[in-house]
Amino acid sequence: MMMQSLTTEQWLERLHTDGLQPSMQELMYYRTKLPAFARHQRQLPASSQSGALLSKTRGRGMEFDEVRHYQPGDDVRSIDWRVTARTGKAHTKLYREEKDRPVYIVVDLALTQLFGSQLLFKSVQACHLASALAWQTLQRGDKVGGIISNGWLQNEYKPSLQHKSVMHFLHGLTEIHQDSLARWRQQTPPHAAPLGKSIDHLTQLVKPGSLINIISDFEHVSNTTLEQLARLNTRSSVRTFKLFDPMEQQLPEGYSSQPLSVHDGERQAMVNLNNMRQRRDYHRRAVSELEQLSERFKQYRLPMTQVSSAIALEQQWPELR
Repeated sequence: MMMQSLTTEQWLERLHTDGLQPSMQELMYYRTKLPAFARHQRQLPASSQSGALLSKTRGRGMEFDEVRHYQPGDDVRSIDWRVTARTGKAHTKLYREEKDRPVYIVVDLALTQLFGSQLLFKSVQACHLASALAWQTLQRGDKVGGIISNGWLQNEYKPSLQHKSVMHFLHGLTEIHQDSLARWRQQTPPHAAPLGKSIDHLTQLVKPGSLINIISDFEHVSNTTLEQLARLNTRSSVRTFKLFDPMEQQLPEGYSSQPLSVHDGERQAMVNLNNMRQRRDYHRRAVSELEQLSERFKQYRLPMTQVSSAIALEQQWPELR
């Protein structure tokens, strides 16, 4: 049952979190929510089925099995030219379909994610989403792995069906987030391109037919990174989740009698929250930037789902794709 009746304070108390740093206890919580999530999750191909929603070129990965003599009707693209040259007779490679699909969860814990005005930091919500997706993947019978990075630290987790592998992944979330939080408190300038670094590495790891989940706020995401994701999306399935906080889009009225310092890591401005024109300009600029980002994702045919850091994840789950 979704916790729509709980207040922010009650929800934080139940998960024993302050919203600033994720703990293993709150990330383990999502394992207990799988039945509720299952009632709302998007239908995906079961592990025992192939091609239910994906084309042949984007189906589950194929693993090499053996080589045998070429037979009429075999795909000439599967001919093993090395064996053919060595033996003088045509041989073809045989493949067997993988029974479980690799699912990658890429979590961007850049310093721009350490912001939250109501419930959680965006970065903490990113960890919650990553945990929920990891447990869901394991329950579905698919391998789960991924990459966690804040630009300075980067951990890779090979896809696995083991419970302990998910636990290692969750520990990685808390450890790298702790490093990000320490750097944020020290007012360290944001890393230039933490997500780009992760995607560079991801392109070397992913097998055809994989499902790739990218969790980030996509601040300053480059076209090069989007191009890489678009290429991955031609042979696998890429889903992107954009974390946002409502205050990034709309400043509250009368929040403070003092001007508010607003910055994005590069530019800084002072905003009077009681000045309607400044609040309106701020909102218009935010809406314009989001529209431009959405348009870029559409150009590269990348699906983007927005996830609020101000609402409990389980209350948003039905809308996540």
